[in-house]
Amino acid sequence: MKTKQVIVWTLIIAGMFGLLWFTGKNKVSNENKIENTTTNTNVKNKLTISETFYDFGVISMKNGNVNKIFKVSNLSKEDINLESVTTSCMCTVAYIAGQDGNKKGPFGMPGHGSVPKVNELIKAGEIRNIEVVYDPNAHGPAGVGLIERSVFLEDENNNVMEFKFKVNVTP
Repeated sequence: MKTKQVIVWTLIIAGMFGLLWFTGKNKVSNENKIENTTTNTNVKNKLTISETFYDFGVISMKNGNVNKIFKVSNLSKEDINLESVTTSCMCTVAYIAGQDGNKKGPFGMPGHGSVPKVNELIKAGEIRNIEVVYDPNAHGPAGVGLIERSVFLEDENNNVMEFKFKVNVTP
């Protein structure tokens, strides 16, 4: 009986350390990848964004989702492939307007279901819309107050852009 308890506790402790190691490793790698890019066109083959932050202000949970369109531009002379769009929380999803005008997505938080690759070619001189949708009800009644979230776009050259938004959620 005592041996089984020792084995169970050892497995629990090892699992907790493994979980801490895994989540800590992902956090460090994501922090190293984040690069705020606004309108730096001196770098070859880089997408740019005109707005990196948006404040939704005060919203009520009872009114449902809010959304914001961010514009992504390819000001370079070459086409760029947008490979991934991810979010910092499961309460946020993003869509990209495809070349055909249809929305692709939703793209969400890694680790919470599959996050499909975007693989969307943005031609030289082209502007694309990225629609960010925030669900104030995703965290339930405890999800009130000041909330800050991010959306990350990564191109084929491993350039990462970040859109941020904040919202003050009321019941």
